[in-house]
Amino acid sequence: MKVATRFVLTLLALCFAAAQATPPASVLAYRVQGATTSIEGSFDYVSAEQASGRVFVGRSFGVEVLDGDRMTTILERKVVASVLLIGPRLLLTTNRGMNSATIMDRLDGGVLADIPTGQSPDGAVYDEASGRAFVMNGGSKDITVIDIATQRAVARIALDATPEAAVVDGAGRLFVNLEEKNEIAVIDIATQRITVRYALAGCQEPTGLALDRVSGILAAACRNGVLKFIDSRDGQDRGQLEIGKGADTSIFDVDRRVGFVPCLDGTLSIYRLDDGGRVTATQRLKTRVGARTAAYDSRRDRLYVAVADVERDPAGKYLRARQNFQVLMIGSH
Repeated sequence: MKVATRFVLTLLALCFAAAQATPPASVLAYRVQGATTSIEGSFDYVSAEQASGRVFVGRSFGVEVLDGDRMTTILERKVVASVLLIGPRLLLTTNRGMNSATIMDRLDGGVLADIPTGQSPDGAVYDEASGRAFVMNGGSKDITVIDIATQRAVARIALDATPEAAVVDGAGRLFVNLEEKNEIAVIDIATQRITVRYALAGCQEPTGLALDRVSGILAAACRNGVLKFIDSRDGQDRGQLEIGKGADTSIFDVDRRVGFVPCLDGTLSIYRLDDGGRVTATQRLKTRVGARTAAYDSRRDRLYVAVADVERDPAGKYLRARQNFQVLMIGSH
């Protein structure tokens, strides 16, 4: 066999293997594969540990962990919102009713530090480059900056609106959804100052936020049924997708080029984003009313969605989700 022929056949074999290992999102069909139930109580953020497959959920009574089909409580705290995984062992929680953040060892459950924050701490994000975590305080409309090495708060970043979800780009910038402003604030991590704001035209109450570091596109989920795409480099509007109502999470997997947005109305919007930032809607999956927060396990291509029955006021406005709690497992295989 000629060398050129062997090279071509080898190249084709490698391409085929790569395609089999990570099929493009356009050919994947996701479905609900099962559900795990647990005790009653409200919930908030969800995080997935890629190495082990364990799933951490912020609950009204602390942190609950799904390990296989078994759920256990590893931290008892009142109203835990965010459950942020840091490195191979650490977990940072935001404790809404206590105006604090807790750093713990997620392997043995030991509490390492309780750190004061602003009022009603909610979302949190970790920047590996600086070694700092950023806690979004909804009540005081600011951000608490926590140095993970020293386990203490080192700064506060004042805002003029309620911060929702945030992401970092690994190059010194923090992006934060501002709920009342319908904007993304871009913060320089070194100076801890807002450098620019990106308008979210057509978006009302931006919540979840994801970043694709390949194309540079931010995906902001809005509660009015819109997913906005913004260029993180210059704020250019890159279009939008129609999604369900009441979105609270935006997830993007850079390897499979697939994004997920779970919504309060019981739908999961799935889309594909190519390397150039072009968006294609691929699926609208029915889940369960109240399913609004989730985490993605990229190693296993599995989405974990937290859900409980929705309670509404007499006018029909969403109040909370408390009864019949479950974690839905959604996958493509």
